[in-house]
Amino acid sequence: MEIKPENITKAELLLLPDGCHFDEERIQFINRLESGDLLAVPGSGKTTALRAKLYCMAKELPMKDGRGILVLSHTNVAVDELKKMLQNHCPQLFEYPNFVGTIQEFVDTFLALPYYVQKYGHREDIIDADQYERVCTNIMNRPGWITTYLSGKLKYGKDYKSIRLGYSDDGHRILKFGIEGKEVEIEAEPKWVRTGNAEEKIAELKDFLFNLKEKILDFGVLHYDDCYYLAETNIREHSDIIEILRERFAYVFVDEAQDMKGYQLKIIDECFNCDSVVLQRIGDPNQAIFDGFSMVNTWESRNPSFINNSLRLTQEVASVVDHLVLDRGNDGQGGTRFVVNGVRPQEPVIPRYLLLYTQDTICGLKEKFKNLIRLHHLESIAEARKYGFHIVGWNSEAKNDVAHRRLEDIFPEYHRRLNKPNVNPVTLSEQIQLVRHVGNFKESRKTVLEVFVKVVRMSGRRSADGRLFTAQKLLAVLKENAQVEQQFKEELLECTKKLSEGAWSDAYSIIKDTSTKWLNDFFQQQPNENVKAYYEDAFVPFIPEVEEHDAEDITFSIGTVHSVKGMTHCATMYVETSYNNKYESEYMIEDKTTGRGKNRARTVTSPFLKQDLQPKGNNAAMAKRMLYVGFSRPTHLLCYASDKRLWDDDVLQMMEDAGWNIKYV
Repeated sequence: MEIKPENITKAELLLLPDGCHFDEERIQFINRLESGDLLAVPGSGKTTALRAKLYCMAKELPMKDGRGILVLSHTNVAVDELKKMLQNHCPQLFEYPNFVGTIQEFVDTFLALPYYVQKYGHREDIIDADQYERVCTNIMNRPGWITTYLSGKLKYGKDYKSIRLGYSDDGHRILKFGIEGKEVEIEAEPKWVRTGNAEEKIAELKDFLFNLKEKILDFGVLHYDDCYYLAETNIREHSDIIEILRERFAYVFVDEAQDMKGYQLKIIDECFNCDSVVLQRIGDPNQAIFDGFSMVNTWESRNPSFINNSLRLTQEVASVVDHLVLDRGNDGQGGTRFVVNGVRPQEPVIPRYLLLYTQDTICGLKEKFKNLIRLHHLESIAEARKYGFHIVGWNSEAKNDVAHRRLEDIFPEYHRRLNKPNVNPVTLSEQIQLVRHVGNFKESRKTVLEVFVKVVRMSGRRSADGRLFTAQKLLAVLKENAQVEQQFKEELLECTKKLSEGAWSDAYSIIKDTSTKWLNDFFQQQPNENVKAYYEDAFVPFIPEVEEHDAEDITFSIGTVHSVKGMTHCATMYVETSYNNKYESEYMIEDKTTGRGKNRARTVTSPFLKQDLQPKGNNAAMAKRMLYVGFSRPTHLLCYASDKRLWDDDVLQMMEDAGWNIKYV
């Protein structure tokens, strides 16, 4: 494989703004074709550089030895964006023997589902967390001393839905609470000990739980976690599967590696961390906030290269973001290696702002943010149109406590549950409103069929073998009648066309009407209450984020730090929110007094003052990481909003001396 300079030039024309070129740091990464990780700061263009590398490599396909390229990311959104950017320019990258998808898709396609068919003799019916939990609950609700005992025990009554199959260190199959949780241990009841049958009772309970898991698996309903158990079992029982994968893929790229869970990185390593495959993982360990508030760093970098220059950030913003880095790494000589340099030019310089509000003025936060946008004439620049203006906060759910506010307390119009379509949609409106449908006929057709499958299942219909219907089973029924099959294909085509156009309301109407018709045609049945609830009374549009317009058309989006991860903003207002009854500034400002009398000295240390601070405890560490992600979004303007009562005059003077412009709301 060769990365040709002329292909890098073509990638620049495709991926970069007019007149822009990749600098030396990014050129080195694009040319690098050996195993190792890329650690890159926010706004460094690491994903763009990866796309350029893939473009250049795709131009050299097919490889002489017939092997391919594997590209993995954490989310469907990231994969869809990659396909949108490159599929028309290098379609060969998305064809056999190459594979571009999420880590879940890779595990399902190559490891878990082939093994499932081999073991159970049939395909899975569904992989869905909600459906799995419903089946689990139905079984646990059946009468019997075991179900009564387990449901009555606080630990098992609360957590039995999270029980997973796994393996101990010595290779024995065990039950665990969660895919990365502890082994399920059942304590003997005193009365069992007195009657001498404790071991028998415990064995009976464990056998029930093992059989519960096996029964649900055989039934065809899988939790996403089950796929990793099946994949691991496949590898344990068929060690040659790893060699087969290595013979197929010569290059493996893992984007946003910091968002991968430990067991996901482990399975990638099991398959590809070897001399015969080039494995590169790309990301920023300091942005690892995907799994909520966990501070466990599952990604230990290997043979890393670095991109320290942020093309997004000005030095004014980067000078603070740099001191929010939680893990700087080592340069091999005892010095720090991970440094955030802002190289975005800005003239005139826009300062960072600290916005202080009181209980009486908190409602004026948005207006103050608008005024600063106008002051710096940002409302009409290209970045405003491209990236927009955003208000973000760490903790969203309302607490209804003026001393410990969260995003919904400060902005009542914001509701987290409306922030994006549900991953497991519960309504037809939710299921169809996905960006990946637009212009994608294949995805749209797949979704229309999924809607009908859901309607059939909600109606209580099952296939001839007593199992849940799948799209394949429904299509198989059609083949029995050629005339009906042709009509179905025509109606499916009409629904697919409308959905792929992105006309959500029209798509909702035709899919709802057609699914109802199919339900009657197939099963002579009208929608029951479950189906009607899924349809709802009418189409409900999704507003991706709460937006507010004023006369000058300044639009705000309000969301959590998690929701804007990976995004670029023109201007960002980070609003402090309470987590465990403390705000970010309370975690991030260390105020110490030493000595007495004339020797009394006060020392204030904070990243806000462009100083390194080692956080004390998990909450402080996560607060630092949230600020790092939130502060590193804007190209132009960063505002930090906080309650005035948290700041004394001396610290405010220090903030001014450190370059913050303080405004009172």
